[in-house]
Amino acid sequence: MIGSRREFLAAVASSPLFGRFSAATDEPTQIIPLWPDGVPGGTIPAITEAVDDQIDTLGYRYRVGIHVTRPTLSWFAAAKPTGAAVLIIPGGGYSRVGIDREGYECARWMADMGIHAFVLRYRLPADRWAAGADVALQDAQRAMRLIRAGRSGGWTVDPQRVLVLGGSAGGHLAGSLCMRPNDRTYPMAESADHLSARPDGAILLYPVVTMAGATNGGSRRSLIGDNPSEAQMAAYSLDKIVPSTTPPMILFHSVHDRTVPVDQSLTLFGAVRAAQGAIDMHLFDEGSHGVGLRGDPAQPFADWPTIARKWQIRNGLV
Repeated sequence: MIGSRREFLAAVASSPLFGRFSAATDEPTQIIPLWPDGVPGGTIPAITEAVDDQIDTLGYRYRVGIHVTRPTLSWFAAAKPTGAAVLIIPGGGYSRVGIDREGYECARWMADMGIHAFVLRYRLPADRWAAGADVALQDAQRAMRLIRAGRSGGWTVDPQRVLVLGGSAGGHLAGSLCMRPNDRTYPMAESADHLSARPDGAILLYPVVTMAGATNGGSRRSLIGDNPSEAQMAAYSLDKIVPSTTPPMILFHSVHDRTVPVDQSLTLFGAVRAAQGAIDMHLFDEGSHGVGLRGDPAQPFADWPTIARKWQIRNGLV
């Protein structure tokens, strides 16, 4: 381990995949509303959207969206676009949604590699929308379709090279895009809504996977309530709904993750393998939950972006 905070920050500053993108202050190229004509899912709950804006112990900005009523895509344009794109879905236990960590920072990294990056700020099931547990999936499906559709005067992408990256509860939502490719969660209103919402590949960081058991009580409570039925838990457990074909996936998890146990990734790995899907998994003895690109550079977990990049190249997602 690095002995002092000064040594730690020096290591962070020298790491090309850590300090560079975490310390950067560039904001999105454009913020696009998902539903300019009004959100689906019934009447907006009696909530007020807000952003909790803090600075973490490393001195980095740490914003979190609360009570989201106006879901958006924050687009980070690639300076030298390759045609590939990524939808980034930060976590937050389905009761909040990250903005910087797991979000903007990963978007800067992807855009730097020539990949148009889009960070999703989605509505939260904990706010008890009429659409229930599917309200976040409505936003994620719509986001994937808008990315594929392109934007006049904006981006153009290869519709067969659109990746999803999600962490924690955002990993569950990203996984739901993979596992429920044919579910129609909202009415089709325009041509973009008829495009596929299935990602062409998925990077999942310490994902929430199953609603069963005593773990992940916070995410489960936010998603499907305090006393879900067995049928509800099965319907929202990714390992129970693996289709016959899934996009290529890669998982990253710390064995000693205290927030989302590593058994979650192990369960998903086994389920996808049983369905004869393509899935990679990388486990690390040390590593914190929810770190995104802010992991301790002295720990191997901090190298997940390098491994993910090789996986993207292998699967033609760059």
